Amino acid sequence: MAHLDQQRRAPSNIRPSFVLILSLLVLCSLTTYTTASPIALTRQPSVQDKPLSSLSSSPIEAVTAHSQPKLTKRQDLSEQPLYDLIERLLPQAYHAHFVFQLQPGLVLSSATNIHDTFRISNSSDGDKILVQGATLSGLGAGLNYYLKYVCKVEMSWSGDRFSGTNGIPAVPPLITANVTTDPAGITRASFVPFRYYMNVVTFGYSSAFWDWERWERELDWMMLNGVNMALGMVGQEYVARRFYENLGLTREELNLFFGGPAFMPWQRMGNTQGSWGYENDTQFKNDWIDSQWELQQLIIERMKIFNITAILPSFNGFVPRQLPQKFPNSTFEVSSVWAGMPEQYTKVNFIPSTDPLFITLSQQFIELQTSMYNGYTSHYYLLDLYNELVPTCTRVDCLQATTAGVMKALKIADPQAVWVLQGWFLLHRDVWQPPQTKAFFDGIREVNNGRDAFVIDLYSDVAPLWRTSEGFFGIDWGWSMLNNFGGGQGLYGTLPTLITEPLEGYKHPAKSMRGIGITMEGINNNEYLYHLILDIPWYPVDPPTAPGAPAMLDGPTHLEEFMKRRYGPNQTSPAVLDAWKTLSQTVWDCKTGQMSQSKSFIDITPSLDMVREGFMTNKFWYDQKQVTSAWGQLVESTQTEASKKRRGHGVIQNMFDEVVRAAMGKTPTNDAPTSSRFAGHPGLEQDVKHKGSLAKSLSNVIRLTFLEILGQNKPIERVAPPVPTAQVSTLPEASNLPLDVSSFRYDLVDVTREVLTAIVLPGLHKEFVQAYKSKNLDQTRALGSLLIEVVDDTDKILSTHSHFMVGPWIRDARVSAKIAAASASAANVTKDIGAYSDYMEFNARNQITWWGPQGQQGLADYASKHWGGVVKEFYGPRWQIFVDRVVSAVQAGKPLDYEAYKADSLKVETQWQIETTCLGQGCALQLEGSNPRKVDKYSVDAMGDTIEVAQDLWDKWGRVAQRLASAA
Repeated sequence: MAHLDQQRRAPSNIRPSFVLILSLLVLCSLTTYTTASPIALTRQPSVQDKPLSSLSSSPIEAVTAHSQPKLTKRQDLSEQPLYDLIERLLPQAYHAHFVFQLQPGLVLSSATNIHDTFRISNSSDGDKILVQGATLSGLGAGLNYYLKYVCKVEMSWSGDRFSGTNGIPAVPPLITANVTTDPAGITRASFVPFRYYMNVVTFGYSSAFWDWERWERELDWMMLNGVNMALGMVGQEYVARRFYENLGLTREELNLFFGGPAFMPWQRMGNTQGSWGYENDTQFKNDWIDSQWELQQLIIERMKIFNITAILPSFNGFVPRQLPQKFPNSTFEVSSVWAGMPEQYTKVNFIPSTDPLFITLSQQFIELQTSMYNGYTSHYYLLDLYNELVPTCTRVDCLQATTAGVMKALKIADPQAVWVLQGWFLLHRDVWQPPQTKAFFDGIREVNNGRDAFVIDLYSDVAPLWRTSEGFFGIDWGWSMLNNFGGGQGLYGTLPTLITEPLEGYKHPAKSMRGIGITMEGINNNEYLYHLILDIPWYPVDPPTAPGAPAMLDGPTHLEEFMKRRYGPNQTSPAVLDAWKTLSQTVWDCKTGQMSQSKSFIDITPSLDMVREGFMTNKFWYDQKQVTSAWGQLVESTQTEASKKRRGHGVIQNMFDEVVRAAMGKTPTNDAPTSSRFAGHPGLEQDVKHKGSLAKSLSNVIRLTFLEILGQNKPIERVAPPVPTAQVSTLPEASNLPLDVSSFRYDLVDVTREVLTAIVLPGLHKEFVQAYKSKNLDQTRALGSLLIEVVDDTDKILSTHSHFMVGPWIRDARVSAKIAAASASAANVTKDIGAYSDYMEFNARNQITWWGPQGQQGLADYASKHWGGVVKEFYGPRWQIFVDRVVSAVQAGKPLDYEAYKADSLKVETQWQIETTCLGQGCALQLEGSNPRKVDKYSVDAMGDTIEVAQDLWDKWGRVAQRLASAA
């Protein structure tokens, strides 16, 4: 790490210039920074909203097993899981406020909405809420309906408002006439039987290092949102390990097959095999497998209690390279290379489903798995044959025989088996032409006419395969929103499609749509859209025909109600709602057909030409002026009298934009502030008159300072700003704003991040490249300095919220280095927990940067994150080296040696890969020890105040963003 630190601290031919400019801004700005209190560097969100990421284990590196779930009190009640959930989530006043009743015969008078009916009403004694449901899932959805529409609160990944002064009502409210006029209460039902959750790779990009406490919270969130089907993928290597050991393979041989802890999802699908970065990680990996199985027991037990169908693994044919030697009479094949990975880590061996051995191994695997779950199975099994792989045989007869073989093997292993498969593979259009697609599903239909399969149309929001496959030829399927790739940040969505297309799928003549779900690769992004999808099944399919019947979902109303629940109904101003209306019509309304969120410049290797087309393009589809305006609305909605005094009179935007224009050698703008804009401020007006104009007194001073920095002018005289006169405040009190709501702070960080990385950085990069091409050294230096400033400021705003920080990701990885309780006293377990934790951290770091054994190629930066810490320490050095190289090239009169730049950058990236972090009370001691790579720079707690930092960045970059947006 020494190299990286030296790079960040080394004297640069750029940074000192900008420091002087910022100093000048402080002197020139009409603010009261000299008397205001400094930013509270450790201010945290209120305890009323606990972000999910704050629920992980203590920073102290733990070796203990996962804690056991709390025992319930009234095990004789079948509704008991709902009472337990309330005790976990809601204040004491609500614990005795509900009566839950399972009523299997409860139905809604509807031809379509007939599944998981619930009814909420006031109890007969008038002091409680009665929640009735046909199923446990219906009870959970009913409870959530009460919380959302009566209490006006919402549970989300970024926090909730279940406590605090701006939280859930202190006195549990009853249902009143303004909620429903029906004396029987509110009755709703779902038009599909399954509401499912997760993508196979979510277990890598989001939940790889979750502990039981974090999983318990997620399962509660699932229960409230009506999820009744979810992938149960944690710990499956424990079953696979015993399965292959029974076939005669050793753990050393299996180590070459199992992926690293952060990469197991791709090994499970036959994309990769083995792990990289450590010569021998057999013991670490096996200890991890043991502890994950222990965790899985808690997860599955809670899913059973909630009656959530767990989609379990099955034998999918992909096997270790040593297994063919055990079965010389069977025919094994090799899959295609995946994602450009080195062949050592891909081209996985597999046994075709047409070989009799496939049936034998499928039966053995499912029997073993069922026994290891003590007889439990859901009968739903995930099996993907061609996830981003090319079939070795694409003839229609081969494909039909393959899927028929899978169905027959599953039904022999479990006569009640249902084959669950993701439809993602069909997007490989070169392979999956209509004849091949039909043959694939014809094979499934050979068994029970396809009634024992369920297709997850993984990407219905953008590439609806149900439309091109006649509703999957009548086989049951589910409509899904994917929306996110790689777990990266980026505001993106197809909102109008999300509201209408699930209904279109349901009405397809095949009548085989049986589910709706969210299948994002990573969570903690675009939260509203995921809540919307899980709400849709509970709305009618068609307009109501009877008086008082539930109305269809209205998009604008649904969004407004969500935001009020998210921030507080009395704290959500019209300006905030207007900002989100604008954002819903821009960032969440992608009409260009692009297939994912856009990739930002900040987290890909810098170059002179950074624009790229195709999947994960870094072009942005939306009106940047409107998005910048919405950012300004959100920031200014936080203004109070105290922040107004801290910020001053808001002319710093104009001044900073003049800095940028001066860096480009341009004249002052015509709309620079003038004396007329300060009428009523005698001190300011007099200062403007004395100087001729504020543009002259500020912009020209800034320009002269640039010339002074560049050695082209004599030092100038600084002029102290005048003191403004007092004004009567019309601003709201802080208590009337959602300033302490974690979800509001989350959104403010997210929108600020979007503008800085999608508008400001690309715009300044374009001007930087123009300066380079024109061989203007002064402009290249100045604009390069501004680029680095944007990167640093992005890191600053991200570091104010734990969901946007790399520290918790690293902490969770290190703390997940556990020894399972069942094997804690065994001789063959890891003794060096510190080394085990370092191994886990390497996995965490590698996934979000290189995604493989090599940097700057393959999947590098695919799973990049806009997280505080990684922006500063990984992306920041890349940008600093790039800017320095470009400036040096202009200074020497030579073209940029891009390959030399990449080599320099790769050295810093490599160092970051092997750096490790110390946590807990032993941190200082570790730093003084023999490991120079051990650092403590990644905080797990928010640094700085989101509101103040966002205000400062709007004041600094707002006008620059507006200008660049207009030029985009």
